[in-house]
Amino acid sequence: MQICVLGSGSSGNCTYIGTAKTRILLDLGFGKRSLRRRFEAASLSPDKVQALILTHGHSDHVSGAAAFAEERGIPIFMNKGTREEVPKLQKLDRWECFEVGQSFSIGNIQIHPFDVNHDAAQPVAFRFSSGGVSGAAVTDLGELTAPVMQQLRGCDWLILESNHDEEMLKVGGYPWFLKQRLLGKKGHLSNQAISRFLTLDFDGSATHLFLAHLSRNNNLPQLAAEAASAALHNRGKGDHRSPQVHLTHQHKPTIVLEL
Repeated sequence: MQICVLGSGSSGNCTYIGTAKTRILLDLGFGKRSLRRRFEAASLSPDKVQALILTHGHSDHVSGAAAFAEERGIPIFMNKGTREEVPKLQKLDRWECFEVGQSFSIGNIQIHPFDVNHDAAQPVAFRFSSGGVSGAAVTDLGELTAPVMQQLRGCDWLILESNHDEEMLKVGGYPWFLKQRLLGKKGHLSNQAISRFLTLDFDGSATHLFLAHLSRNNNLPQLAAEAASAALHNRGKGDHRSPQVHLTHQHKPTIVLEL
């Protein structure tokens, strides 16, 4: 399995997940030229993508999806809530509806959608499995509930949101209503929330951890990386192994992880 976060942040999100037989995109919040530039930087090809799947209907996750799918004649997999939230998606001829909690397959990749708390219509995250390798992409949620954490167990790789530093957000220039939204149970996960998960609830299975959806205004890459690394170090005292931590970026792709 190959995993590459082509870009992540409030200006656009997209992740490539592929096998020798199947290649899909998780969300697409970039335009055509930006997407091709990211593919080229990662030495991957958009021409081989066979389907898109969508987590929710916010523009930074779907703005480029309809045009890409129509141009290439490929389906978009989404739930009814996401389709109803985005007018452009309602005009598509090729789309597949999935239900939360019901697994489905695209080629030889098995996909399990599960509920997350976010201020969108029917937001979900996904767990992916193929050839004995599994991983989960979990961003855009305000809390890591017990059912969500259960989906993170036994994964070989994880993409987890580390959106903001709580102190930076609290003292920053955002209006109070926006701070409340980001800090709320339907907002975004903080560095501190990820640290608590890694210290107390992470099962240690994943060998690679991508920190995603970092805020440009209320976070710093080094703060997110240091918080996660410190939590893993504290947890790792003893026989525990720690995953390799990768930062995602708004304007360029991550490494192409091959497992």
